Amino acid sequence: MAVTLDEHALAELTRRANAAKEPVARAAARLIRDGLLSIETEHPGGEPPAPAKNATTGLPGWLEPPGERERWRRELWSTVCALGERYPGVFSKLVADWWTDRALIEVLGALGAWRAQLDSGISIDPRAELLFHDRLELLERRLTKDSDPTAARFAGGPPPSGWLA
Repeated sequence: MAVTLDEHALAELTRRANAAKEPVARAAARLIRDGLLSIETEHPGGEPPAPAKNATTGLPGWLEPPGERERWRRELWSTVCALGERYPGVFSKLVADWWTDRALIEVLGALGAWRAQLDSGISIDPRAELLFHDRLELLERRLTKDSDPTAARFAGGPPPSGWLA
């Protein structure tokens, strides 16, 4: 079996292996095993609950349902504003017209849904919180790398009419 890790995860794995005075492969196997066992403990039967779906479309809640565009977009806008207030360091890099990038819309929607699940206590595993913050860091890197430094930044406020239309 092979596991591919980004440089930060590999560095953390190496640090943990060194701290435990064990080979990296053994540390990786232990962490994977522990992670799988924690899923079994939290969710007997082995499967964590499926993501919340839109009752009428069956889509995950972070994807725009075809017939509820305006409501869903208002909710996502509100979610992004809340994330921006909670994590200003990351969201200060978000461009003002983020809503024109479909991939970014889905990432922000998924992060918002994940944050809501964490806040509601669905997961009692602190690793879920740590993974969320890892994803925030990846988003921050993407926003820093991909955006024009002179572009206007997202400042919250009401959604633009072009987004709701």
